[in-house]
Amino acid sequence: MRRRWTDYASKMSVQPILFDQDLLTKAQPRRRKNGSVKRIEPSESAILDIIYQGLKIHPLVKRVERTGVYKGRVLRHDGSIGYARAGQKGMSDICGKLHDDRKFAIEVKRPSRRNEVTVEQREFLDDYIKRGDPAGVATCYEEAAAIVEGRS
Repeated sequence: MRRRWTDYASKMSVQPILFDQDLLTKAQPRRRKNGSVKRIEPSESAILDIIYQGLKIHPLVKRVERTGVYKGRVLRHDGSIGYARAGQKGMSDICGKLHDDRKFAIEVKRPSRRNEVTVEQREFLDDYIKRGDPAGVATCYEEAAAIVEGRS
């Protein structure tokens, strides 16, 4: 089955009743105090994968690429090992082009770290916005689609 871009939008799940309600009211477990359990939060790379897959099939997007700053070891022609760095400092995680030939940039963050954008990342996004291209910070696919569609 071919996926659509709307498949990545969150949907309300409906679960049928599995147990008799009378049994549940009799033997309820002790509740924890609010805030005593850490919430499980998806990693930035998991969020990045979902946003990337959704934007690849979004109808307004012509091309989408995972970008950013990467460092790694390089094997040279003479057999020695060196270190190389690719990408501009502060470059967004996802960049691409829309069908109307405008570019877009999306910086992906975890929900708890949404406001922790570095100065270089903010400058990179501001450059796009000054040119009239859509750019912003997203923590889920819905926010990324809103940036691309110009709703944010």
